[in-house]
Amino acid sequence: MGDSVKVAVRVRPFNSRERQEGAELCVSMNGGTTKIWSKETGFEKEFNFDYSYWSHDGSIEDPVTGMLKKASSSSNYADQQTVFNDLGVEVLDNAWNGYHVCLFAYGQTGSGKSYSIVGYGANKGIIPITCEEIFTRIRQPQPKKIDFQVEVSMLEIYNEQVQDLLVPPAGREKGGLKVRENPKTGVYVEGLKKVIVGSYQDISNWLDKGNEHRTVGATQMNATSSRAHTVLTISFTQLFYDENTGKPLNRKQSDINLVDLAGSERAGKTGATGDRLAEGSNINKSLSCLGKVITALAKKSQPGGKGEVVPYRESKLTRILQNALGGNSKTTMIAAISPASYNFDETLSTLRYADQVKAIKNKAIVNETPQEKLIRELREENERLKALIEGKGGSVGGGGGGGGGGGIDDETLQEYESQIEMLRRAKEQAEMTFQQRLEDMEKNKSQVVVKKEINGPHLSNLNEDPQLNGQIKHEIHDGEVIIGKGGSSQIIINGLNVGIEHCKINHQGGKIILTPIIGPSLKTMVNGQIITGPVELQNQDRIRLGNHVYFSFIDPSQPFNNELNFEQAVHEANETEMKSMMGEKEAEIRKKEEEMQKKMQEEIEKAYKKMDEEKKQLEMLMSNKAKENELNRSAMEHKEKELIERQKRMEEELNKKELELKEKEKERVQRGRIDQIISSSLQVANEANERAGILGKKMRFKPEFYRAPNEDGTMGKGAESMKMRMRLMHPSLGNAKLYWPCQKLEERVPDMADMCEQYFSGTPLEKINIGYDPFGINPDEIELMMDDGGYIGMVNILSKTLWHLLDIEEEDHVIYGNNGSDIGRLTVSILIDIPGEDMGEIAYESLDEIQGKECVFKFSIKQAKGLSNDICKDVFCVYTMPALGKEIFKTKQVSGNNPVFNYSKDHKFIVTSFVASQIDKGTIAINVFGNKSEELKNAEIDNIRQALGMPGISYKPIKSPAVNVSSNKVQEEQKIVPKSQEKVHKEENKLDESKNDYKSSPSPISQSILDGSIDQKSKGSAVVAPTNVVVAAQPQNEQEAKIKELEAKLKKAEEDSSKGKKSGCCIVI
Repeated sequence: MGDSVKVAVRVRPFNSRERQEGAELCVSMNGGTTKIWSKETGFEKEFNFDYSYWSHDGSIEDPVTGMLKKASSSSNYADQQTVFNDLGVEVLDNAWNGYHVCLFAYGQTGSGKSYSIVGYGANKGIIPITCEEIFTRIRQPQPKKIDFQVEVSMLEIYNEQVQDLLVPPAGREKGGLKVRENPKTGVYVEGLKKVIVGSYQDISNWLDKGNEHRTVGATQMNATSSRAHTVLTISFTQLFYDENTGKPLNRKQSDINLVDLAGSERAGKTGATGDRLAEGSNINKSLSCLGKVITALAKKSQPGGKGEVVPYRESKLTRILQNALGGNSKTTMIAAISPASYNFDETLSTLRYADQVKAIKNKAIVNETPQEKLIRELREENERLKALIEGKGGSVGGGGGGGGGGGIDDETLQEYESQIEMLRRAKEQAEMTFQQRLEDMEKNKSQVVVKKEINGPHLSNLNEDPQLNGQIKHEIHDGEVIIGKGGSSQIIINGLNVGIEHCKINHQGGKIILTPIIGPSLKTMVNGQIITGPVELQNQDRIRLGNHVYFSFIDPSQPFNNELNFEQAVHEANETEMKSMMGEKEAEIRKKEEEMQKKMQEEIEKAYKKMDEEKKQLEMLMSNKAKENELNRSAMEHKEKELIERQKRMEEELNKKELELKEKEKERVQRGRIDQIISSSLQVANEANERAGILGKKMRFKPEFYRAPNEDGTMGKGAESMKMRMRLMHPSLGNAKLYWPCQKLEERVPDMADMCEQYFSGTPLEKINIGYDPFGINPDEIELMMDDGGYIGMVNILSKTLWHLLDIEEEDHVIYGNNGSDIGRLTVSILIDIPGEDMGEIAYESLDEIQGKECVFKFSIKQAKGLSNDICKDVFCVYTMPALGKEIFKTKQVSGNNPVFNYSKDHKFIVTSFVASQIDKGTIAINVFGNKSEELKNAEIDNIRQALGMPGISYKPIKSPAVNVSSNKVQEEQKIVPKSQEKVHKEENKLDESKNDYKSSPSPISQSILDGSIDQKSKGSAVVAPTNVVVAAQPQNEQEAKIKELEAKLKKAEEDSSKGKKSGCCIVI
């Protein structure tokens, strides 16, 4: 049956961002069992693995060694040595016995894969400890005469291309290396460089060189580490000799494959979980195919599953891992997971993946070959293949067969020649003497330059993968140095929008001055600010060259802050654009919010202190009570009662403030989530737009906010319901609104980068071909890309009026749409009744005065008015009464521009202090939903198809201002070739200039904060305020602006309405 793949799961500590956001734990471990749960949904599940490593907490740092270890004997913390003892020692023992072994790390980006495999600082991971142990064992006395040989190779799979990381990017084969298969030796990578090493330091040097090449390549391609798979192979050979004759007797050969897979959150967005694989996306292909292979192997290991076909050949990754998964290998998987509830979905996906891997069976054999037999077989194979190529007969299977005069096609011939070359090298290796191998090893050692320590000021690269941070260092010597792609630049840095000569650094008198070189589309940023003149650099200043190349300035003589990282550098670089998206007042509002939170915390602490003092007074009063006479005792009892009542009120007030503080903290966490989404979306959109300019494409992408309801139809409060999507903008589309999920554009960016690489290598634009157009629109997806309705707007009613026991009379309230515009009216009333009381005679002024009594809110939604055709189908309203519970209330669905609901509901409740305070400070949100009419939707689809040069549909289009059909077709545009690079610069400059065409206004978050601060003193009517201002597209040029203005006037005249102008804010790209 074979051995099952061993599976270990390891959970890391909270990272700095998770700690800052107050992340909650969603994972626990006990022995080999890992448990995951969700407080929100009540979901809970346990998984059993060979090992479950708890590395979340319970550790301290050894002050001498710097290594993390258990904080106490009772701690469950699993340190690096524990993981190596369980997994690494077994890997090493199997390799020593002649088995191929594989250890691969799986998990989402940032889950701690690299920490387990490589480690950081003094906390070495499995790779360095294993390498050290190999040479420790080699140096030990051996019972027999044995020679050892250790070789290292390192490759990366990115965008379905295999690259040799031991070869500099400039010297690599175009299109990557080929993956081939030999019937005797199995799958191999043709032309992959292998180097002989004689110590762990040799391996470490080559590993550093590989990571440096990987960093340079990633910078040039703007490829993120989370998208690339890395495979380090240590080939370990033992040659046994006859002690008397000295002739070779036997040979054991083992390949130790250590695989660091791309972030597994990619797998959750691919066909591995049933979603359709994104068109043409090679990035997702590897992980998608890996998921299919694991599923097929799991089924194959079950009874009746022998006939299951395993799709190894569908991707380069699964081909290379073919032996490791279901083949001749002893395999171990370590799944790294995040402990934070924010990453619940990704963590659950990783655990399910790991659970499937457990079922895979491998059939490993000892790779042991008698030496003389090996040489003879290699010679015979060599001669037979030569004869086959020359047309003298023979067969691949080793049998007879007719000779023919050739008849072999070029591809087969190339395959045979490749096999002959591989066998020739294997034969030479087998016949080499120990002395020759030593000489070869010394020759290879001279090829890798050991990194020298840099003790002076220097630039150090920042990368998404912490393992690649600091791999590229440029020392800054006295005098002036130019940085750029070429020309007279002394420091060569490649990257998107990095100029030939980009900037200068002058080192004189102990000062480091950075001066940008001003040019078209050249950008240099320091700490998130674009600089236009000389700037003196300070220790750990973040520098961005172009749009995606990040460095940190390091002065070793100054203190170092480890908290500064790539994510923070990207966030601050995008902060200006983020502020434009979020609204000009966002930073000020957030600052006030933080000050208010701090003040509330201080007030709570003061209140607790005051309450403790009064408790002491009460205790003293009660102890003296027995000693006093009757008269004084009566006064003291009165005082005691007064203190108890005051104590009760203080406790209630404290509970209110603590509840409010928790809500503020929740809002802060949500704002942090929004910031992260915005920064990421801007990064992707900016890169896509820049590559569009380089390739002469007219398509542009712009991130936009939109609000999405929960599954129950309700809308989350504040930032909870905010999502991000990409709007596609093209002259042919006019004002038509088509959207992609952010993920789709993110998946296409690497293919856009591939097109740019072809263009930079000299391929004419019209001949660039990657199988599809990543800027193109699939005609079958147009309807899915349209914003056809769903959530259309909200009415917010401040409930302060109800707290004053005043009715909200029947009146029309403005429905504010996704972009903050007035999209119609909703007729609502809320009347108050206190059973048993005459409402005309009561003298109560607020809910606080009727605590303990029953109260009724008579809620009525009569109708909506003035809805446009694009939102008037199947209209309905949803609302909750937060102070009264979580129940959801919904009107019936009605179609029409003025749909009548005639909805009414009596909400009965007992007034408590909590209910009163919630109504005093809260709002009642009525969410309105609707869709476009089928006629209008079909007409828009038809107009868009015509604009894109596609066949129309069978009905007559309705005139609609939503689409401006242009004679410039997208398909025709793809054939246009810019005459020179100058046109490219014009496109880029036009994109930059377009940023000034947009206006900003407060974000949905800041707007809701502003609305919450409105002091509404008028009684008898409700105040309605927009709480969800989002993006509204602005005209791209004067002609479009005039067309839009005329269309608006025409519509206004036709409808004879008097609506105000639409307001909107922008998203700057």
